[in-house]
Amino acid sequence: MYKLNDTLLQQVFRFKSTQIIILSFVFMILLGTFLLMLPISTTDGQGLKWIDALFTSTSASCVCGLTVVDLHNDLTIFGVVVMLLLIQIGGLGIMTLATLVVHTMGYRFHMQENLVLQESLNQGGQAGLFELIGKIIKYTFIIEGFFAVLLAIHFYPEFGFNAIGYGIFHSVSAFCNAGFDLFGNFDSLCKRNDDYFLLTCLGLLIILGGIGFTVISDFIHRRRWKKFSLHTKIVVVMNLILILFGTILIFTAAMGNKATIGDMPIVDQFVNSLFTSISCRTAGMNTFDLAASTQITQFTMIVLMFIGASPLSTGGGIKCTTFFVIIMSMLAVFRGEKEIVIFNRRISRELRDQSFAIFTMGVIWVVTAGIILSVLDGRVHNLEMVVFETVSAFGTVGMGIGITSEWNIMGKLILALTMLVGRVGIMTFMLSLITQKDSMIKYPPEKIMVG
Repeated sequence: MYKLNDTLLQQVFRFKSTQIIILSFVFMILLGTFLLMLPISTTDGQGLKWIDALFTSTSASCVCGLTVVDLHNDLTIFGVVVMLLLIQIGGLGIMTLATLVVHTMGYRFHMQENLVLQESLNQGGQAGLFELIGKIIKYTFIIEGFFAVLLAIHFYPEFGFNAIGYGIFHSVSAFCNAGFDLFGNFDSLCKRNDDYFLLTCLGLLIILGGIGFTVISDFIHRRRWKKFSLHTKIVVVMNLILILFGTILIFTAAMGNKATIGDMPIVDQFVNSLFTSISCRTAGMNTFDLAASTQITQFTMIVLMFIGASPLSTGGGIKCTTFFVIIMSMLAVFRGEKEIVIFNRRISRELRDQSFAIFTMGVIWVVTAGIILSVLDGRVHNLEMVVFETVSAFGTVGMGIGITSEWNIMGKLILALTMLVGRVGIMTFMLSLITQKDSMIKYPPEKIMVG
């Protein structure tokens, strides 16, 4: 049996590393689709339609949160457990969990297999690969378990012993930046936007899940700012800037809008703006009606959703470090500097090129998907609503603006593919389709006019 498993694993790892990552998510999505189609998964005893099951499974596996299903009213306990497992596995990455299981069983990974794992974890080297995977699992369950207990205690007066399930589900959903909830009627947190304890717990979970496991490890083991890696410093700075930037713009734009937060006390308005700024980066839990928000609010959220979380996190988007490198590259051009130096460290030319490639491919994907969805929509909804929905899927945010359930089969398939691309990364997705070749021929350079 061991030799058979050994052979099967070696056959699987013959694919390109990027292809294996994509296939692992596709396998999980299809399995989730099958389970959600079972009669035991829904309260009506009929199971979900294949397109709704596929869309919901993709959203959960890619920790997005866009849904056409009311988890509280439409799914049974079995269906909710399926969603919980999809969210947890999707947040950690099926490659991470599978590697831990196989490695525990005694399988010894070869060079090509280590390269696949290295790619899936976005690591530059193979040193300490299995140690990193162990830390990811440990940090995840410690953080989720701690907040699950707090939330269960908080929910107990309302839900009784069911509070245990509510605590576990919302802790996992928030840490994995999935944005699903069990409160029903697609209201998310709109009826709980004055519950400071709940918003604080969920906000902290979203931040911890979104900054990435390497950053968490730095905070635990290195502790001092001077000892932090350059990656950790950039992530911390960018998260603070983006959260503050989003809070100020959302608060300013929405404070006079009585359809959203305008009728709340000023403190509640600020708290809801802060939570929205945190959540719309990649989590997707909302505390007010997004469809009633102003264009400035929606545009701010679109920008934050597109940027997304951090590398090696449970979130999507182009990643805040990518955006940081792009901004610093532009500033270097304006200053006439040939190199980017941050915290006494130089950013390589290769990393700059990769960042611009990720940004450009992300824009092209969102624009293309948005155009197709606009055509399919047939002018039923405003363009900004379609763009919001598209970016929400790409950033695996899952903030719905009230039109998710209205898409036809083709629209749902496009959004599902966009969620998959956003979760695995646009670079990983494109590299899985393209064969890279190193050319030995060097052609003479020539200048062209740009700008």
